[in-house]
Amino acid sequence: MKPIKMFGLAALAALMAMAFVGASSAMAESTALCSNDVEVGCTEIIHVHETSVGKAKLLSEPTVECDVLFLGDTVAETSKPLHVSGKFTYTNCNNSCAVEEVNGPALIAVLKTATELSAVTGKGLVKLTCFFGFIKCAYNGEGLEGHGTGPLKSAQKNGSVVITEQETKIENGTCPESAFLDITTTPLEATYIVSGLHYCVDYSQNNGFYADSGCTERATTQTKLYELVVANSGFKVGEVLCVNKRTLIGLWKVRNAGICEEMDFGNTSLYEKGTITAIKN
Repeated sequence: MKPIKMFGLAALAALMAMAFVGASSAMAESTALCSNDVEVGCTEIIHVHETSVGKAKLLSEPTVECDVLFLGDTVAETSKPLHVSGKFTYTNCNNSCAVEEVNGPALIAVLKTATELSAVTGKGLVKLTCFFGFIKCAYNGEGLEGHGTGPLKSAQKNGSVVITEQETKIENGTCPESAFLDITTTPLEATYIVSGLHYCVDYSQNNGFYADSGCTERATTQTKLYELVVANSGFKVGEVLCVNKRTLIGLWKVRNAGICEEMDFGNTSLYEKGTITAIKN
């Protein structure tokens, strides 16, 4: 029986978050994830959920296919590039194969390179077993880089990341030296990589994630006065940002030309005013 050339699914750790793309960047700005192409203020997406479009494929003899899911969190909101730490799950593989992530979590670096484009590299190790243990391999994502496009340009509604026939690297095992990965992934919600500065803002009500005016330690619930948000450069301490909260807990219904309008005293709207207390970048 000829050994199967199994694909380095650990390489997915180098691409899965790559579907997040957005506006142009500057050297002093960080890469960040947002649910809108930020103009004034955006509360970042910190929980990342990705799925493969169809199946990830190893172009080999024979071709091996698996469904792939990724669930992770951003490591630090102001990192350059953005780092995401998470876990990959592989299911419905053919040819009696089982795939699992080992020595996790996988660490992904996402860097915006141009408008609606980004590059992703990553660290991860995946073990693959086929034909009831006849084949055992471990692969890493060394040298792989994905190509991502945002929701405005992608064939996928929420954006996409594509790796096409890139050669994987064997960490250990008895598989042949060459195998080529083919995969397209997409996030579960429209997600952009934006470039901007991080501003700590005071909402004057408890619907933020930070307890201090420097936004130094993130809480797990939105019950604090302060929030760390992303906006274009040029704003100063003391100025007001109209922030997209992503959830309906704000006091303002509309953002028009960067200004919050139509107050909602029931805190059931999308936008919130925040006075800048610190600039993090």
